Amino acid sequence: MPLNTGIILNNRYRIVSLLGQGGFGAVYRAWDMEMKAPCAVKENLDLSAESQRQFEREARMLFNLRHSGLPKVYGSFTVPGMGQYLVMDFIEGEDLREKLDKEGGPLTLGDVQKWIGEVCDALSYMHSRQPAIIHRDIKPANIKITPDGEAVLVDFGIAKEFDPGQKTFTGARAYTPGYASPEQQGGKGTDALSDIYSLGATTYALLTGLVPPSATDIISEITPPPEPVERVNAQVPKHVSLAIEA
Repeated sequence: MPLNTGIILNNRYRIVSLLGQGGFGAVYRAWDMEMKAPCAVKENLDLSAESQRQFEREARMLFNLRHSGLPKVYGSFTVPGMGQYLVMDFIEGEDLREKLDKEGGPLTLGDVQKWIGEVCDALSYMHSRQPAIIHRDIKPANIKITPDGEAVLVDFGIAKEFDPGQKTFTGARAYTPGYASPEQQGGKGTDALSDIYSLGATTYALLTGLVPPSATDIISEITPPPEPVERVNAQVPKHVSLAIEA
């Protein structure tokens, strides 16, 4: 059950509104009463031992990230009998899913190139960590555009550190059909290339206004491959369309 508006966590964070909710948790807009500033609070309601360990690993992993295209994580805490909580920047602005819905079709090529370039820079930073950090859920809804027009990659609910020996991860195996790579949907583990696939699928959606078909459905020939971007949107040059297909 979502937290009630006005409840205060850890004697510091007052819940303002629910931003999103899943099977085992939620994300809230909150007010940091000590710093007098908005923040986001992520809640984990799965209190199994493995889930709690994974949440703690995620908190430590994200706390050390410092990049303008990523929200800053400030810390975590546990409320006995309720859940675990992660506190991070609240990113003002619209996400790209909202922008697509508002436009009712493709977004402007120049805007998309700028925003995807900024996300690429954030991903390059994440993938260059030791060990690399894989986001695993890149999609339009997880890219926020700030009031200054900058793209910020958000929602690290299923981010993981990469184990090159196993090519797999502990914890959640959630994904978003249409944006997840074939290996992620098949439960075969993910690496940096999985994020690149998802970024390509996201770019396709932004420039066509269409959700790409599931990768496994394409491989299984349940659905045909998506039309090249240039055929759906005549404003997109062939070289850009080919780059997305690659």
